[in-house]
Amino acid sequence: MYWQKKILSILTITFILLISNVIVVFAGGFDNANDPEKMALAGKFSNSPLQLVYKLDSLPKSSSLSKDNMPWSENYWPTVEGGLRYRFQTAKTPTRFDLYFQGKKKVKRMKEEDIAKLSPTEKIDIYLGDYDYTFTKEEIDRTKDACKHPTDKGWWGLCHGWASESLNRPEPKCVTVTNADGIKIKFGSSDLKGLALYFAGQIAQSDECFAGRRCNIDKKNLPQAPASEIMAYEDVNAGTFFLALTNLIPNQQGFVMDRTTDGPVWNQPIFGYNYEIVKESNSASTGSATGTAREVEIKLEVNWLQELKSSMEPHNNSATAHKNSSYSAILELDSAGNIIGGRWIGKSVDDHPDFIWMKAKAKMSDYGKRWEAVDKIYQEATK
Repeated sequence: MYWQKKILSILTITFILLISNVIVVFAGGFDNANDPEKMALAGKFSNSPLQLVYKLDSLPKSSSLSKDNMPWSENYWPTVEGGLRYRFQTAKTPTRFDLYFQGKKKVKRMKEEDIAKLSPTEKIDIYLGDYDYTFTKEEIDRTKDACKHPTDKGWWGLCHGWASESLNRPEPKCVTVTNADGIKIKFGSSDLKGLALYFAGQIAQSDECFAGRRCNIDKKNLPQAPASEIMAYEDVNAGTFFLALTNLIPNQQGFVMDRTTDGPVWNQPIFGYNYEIVKESNSASTGSATGTAREVEIKLEVNWLQELKSSMEPHNNSATAHKNSSYSAILELDSAGNIIGGRWIGKSVDDHPDFIWMKAKAKMSDYGKRWEAVDKIYQEATK
């Protein structure tokens, strides 16, 4: 079913390209990895591609997602802290030894407030009556190597699940549920967000769009890097990024950027932008896209969310999570004023997004009993 959907999406875009001379002609300055049309499939548009606008004068100077479409902030559940088995209220990462003393009889004697302090995996295990803690043990196995050897692995985590899922689901409130054994379990907002982002990052096989190339090297190693890594360091193409912003955000679809140019990946959900034209030139620079008749220098500000510490209560779009990044770029336009390419300039040559992407929302109940249970609780917490 997944590949059938993917093939249908590709055929749909192909059809659009064939009937739209504008897109065929004006996307020619972008290489395959940076084709803006790939982002036309972002999120809610995964099965019905958005018709991108390329004409600069027709694109909004600023836009932001509405309150109903805003992403939510969350911890990225670092692997070195044990991932989703981390008890964020007590800053403890449980081991198999701890789980041994949490059998059914012991849990039934526990106070409700103490159960509420367990990790998301422990809570869903208990909810399912799984006192062998299968999910929690899976997280122990997944994260144990990083926990033992944390050097240079501090950025490892589930930000890829958080960044996309925060744009796909509403932020949940606290909710208390009762399992089949009569045990009450209080799920905090971050418990449920953690489970949802784990699902999106580790489990779900949903449609995904992607533009740019992932750079796998640090800047200090760039002089000795192969050409493929240098190319990856130089994109995502500034024109591709600009077209994604100015087409998707006004249509109330956020997307994700890796905001660091080199090896480490920091996925952040984008919710707004604004730009201004600094100067224009009626000529093409050396190396610009074929067909460039005009170049426009812009200053671009991008609005994105940073991570916040996990909490029982929802963050409710806290302003402390709002961050801005400023970029300088040249947009390359053809004689009709359509964007056919772009490049980063100034400090943005070494400080720009590495790649951009977005996933479609996957249905949790399609992935077994565990995720059906998470979906049920999540829906209860977002009523």
